[in-house]
Amino acid sequence: ITFCFHWRINKMNRIPALRRIGAQALRNPVTRAGGASGHPNGSFWSEGTQVGLNGFKYGEIPLPNGQPRKKLWLENIWNIGYGGFFLGAFCLYYGAPPGHVIPSQWATPKAKDEYAVDMKMIDKYNERPDLQARLSIVLKDLNMIEEEAYDLIMMRKDYKVLLGLHSGRVPADLKAIYEELEA
Repeated sequence: ITFCFHWRINKMNRIPALRRIGAQALRNPVTRAGGASGHPNGSFWSEGTQVGLNGFKYGEIPLPNGQPRKKLWLENIWNIGYGGFFLGAFCLYYGAPPGHVIPSQWATPKAKDEYAVDMKMIDKYNERPDLQARLSIVLKDLNMIEEEAYDLIMMRKDYKVLLGLHSGRVPADLKAIYEELEA
């Protein structure tokens, strides 16, 4: 605690000292000449220190006309790998059956069918006051409010609801209500 307090008091005195240390480091000839980096004229990025690079791609000197370039052992593997990847991606995209490439093409009809079933169930729920009374009892058992009745109907295939029905944590009457609404 005393160190932190001491640091806060002397904080203003330390800033000029830190500036001096930084300036000395910049003026230091060992630091500027490369020092531990091993480059005699400065850091690696200083002009003239990139040894072995001659301005050509990958440092290869162009061969005289008509002379074939000797390939590295890795180049064929590299080209086959990338070519195979792009060929596979092309075949997967264009070779798939129509309607299976874009998820909205196969998911939209399924979602519309499920939505139509949900709307029929909600219409049945609104028409039958006996189901509303039974579902309100289930909602109270689950510590839910009346406005969540529609959510509970829509969540009939949700993992948590199915798990609750399977484990017995949800009242069994909810399963009977679901079966009546689906009929």
